[in-house]
Amino acid sequence: MTMTADDIARRLTESDKKILENLTTQLSPVKDITVNAGLDRSAALNSIRKLLGLGLINRVNEINLRYRLTALGKRYLDSGLPESVIFDFISKGKEVNYKQLNNLGLDENELSAGIGVLKRFGVFNQINGKISVSSEEADIVNKLQGLLREIETKGSTNLVDMTENLLKRKIIEREEIIAENASITKFGSQVSASPSFGSKLVDKLTSDVIKNWKDAAFREYDLNANIPLPLSGKKHVTKQLMSVIKEVLVSMGFAEMESNYAESAFWNFDVMMFKQNHPDRDIQDTVYINAGRAKVDSDILSRVKAVYENGFSRNKYDTSLGHRRDFDTEKSKAIIMRGHTTATTFRYISRYISKNRDKPAKYFSVSKVFRNETPDQTHLPEFYQIEGIVYDDGLTVADLIGYIKAFYGKIGINGIRVKPTYNPYTEPSLEIQAYSKRLGRWLEVGNSGVFRPETLEPFGINKNVIAWGFALERPLSLLIDSSDIRTLYGAFSDLDFLRNVELRRVTGSLI
Repeated sequence: MTMTADDIARRLTESDKKILENLTTQLSPVKDITVNAGLDRSAALNSIRKLLGLGLINRVNEINLRYRLTALGKRYLDSGLPESVIFDFISKGKEVNYKQLNNLGLDENELSAGIGVLKRFGVFNQINGKISVSSEEADIVNKLQGLLREIETKGSTNLVDMTENLLKRKIIEREEIIAENASITKFGSQVSASPSFGSKLVDKLTSDVIKNWKDAAFREYDLNANIPLPLSGKKHVTKQLMSVIKEVLVSMGFAEMESNYAESAFWNFDVMMFKQNHPDRDIQDTVYINAGRAKVDSDILSRVKAVYENGFSRNKYDTSLGHRRDFDTEKSKAIIMRGHTTATTFRYISRYISKNRDKPAKYFSVSKVFRNETPDQTHLPEFYQIEGIVYDDGLTVADLIGYIKAFYGKIGINGIRVKPTYNPYTEPSLEIQAYSKRLGRWLEVGNSGVFRPETLEPFGINKNVIAWGFALERPLSLLIDSSDIRTLYGAFSDLDFLRNVELRRVTGSLI
């Protein structure tokens, strides 16, 4: 039997009606509809799904581009772009030569890039081996530095030419933001104009309604509706992949680490030699818990403090100056939702490896981490991280790359590449990327590197330690051919897709 617009109206909840009332024939952002209708997001999304199913509204997603700082960009936001550092140094000296630029704390690539930018904008001059800058052009350098602040706060900029330069240098990156929009259909307009649409219908039973039920107008329910239900439950596809990953890593000789979600800032940041004013520690990036102060072992705390402030010296070839700034032990005791499982790795370095330095060790974990992120196609505020660490004699970057490619090959992803990157606690550092045919671009799926000697010195370790942190949801999206990791969890998930998707084992790999 075909239902009329009035029949449909008698089956709508008050939330459903508020959504329709706040829609026009034009596209409207779902977020605005939620606010205007005075509903919480969960109730609004439930109503939107229902109205979509009834054909009363259309849903159209628009993809918008925004920019954000990479880890390197955040470092430059604090310390200054190489071109800014070079410009400031040269502008303060009367006679400067190239050799003096080596004392600025910039590596060879940073020096080359910074000088290239200054030359491009006509700021950099060289005469008879002496270099100078045109101070009247300082505005260009200031604009570049200001561009970082603009992107950090707004996520956008109109300076297209300068933006492309920062993109090429991996200082910023583009991300796609999906704007969810909805519009009312012709049938939806008919329903909202029907006589029953404005009626106040009871859809919740209370003692007063039960006492006066004869005078109440009840919302209608289709008791004969044929609702297909799955015959049985099944393991979520994320859990399926998690089981396979654990099986793969155990087969590669790794033992699993145990850990907790809540962590101290000491194990999450300080032990890895993050500067105590590092942008990642800001509340904009880290989820802090107002639950007292963490207890940190005073012995290891003092050893980390000593390396942080003064560095160390084993011999003339193996020395470090540290950060040469004061270390605040109170900051170490803050309690947070851990931002990475590397915190667990260093607990195991302290608890096991440092006490058995002659024995090789391999550990892994697959567990959840938390970031103060805005969800989008490739980002989630909480997600799973695949942690791995190898301790042995003579380990090199070649070993690290070998483990990375072997692992991904065993789970069915062979299109892997690595590229140099920056991490505060590893050197060299490698970003791991996999190619997404659906998105048509390379996607970051992990980070890795060799732990810096400063991070291992407090534990008395002088061998190389290689480690990595792989994302779980991003490679999973490649394996199941999904372009949006938000479909895996919560209000955005596609239940039919999750019921039907399977990971199959074929000759030792997943397809």
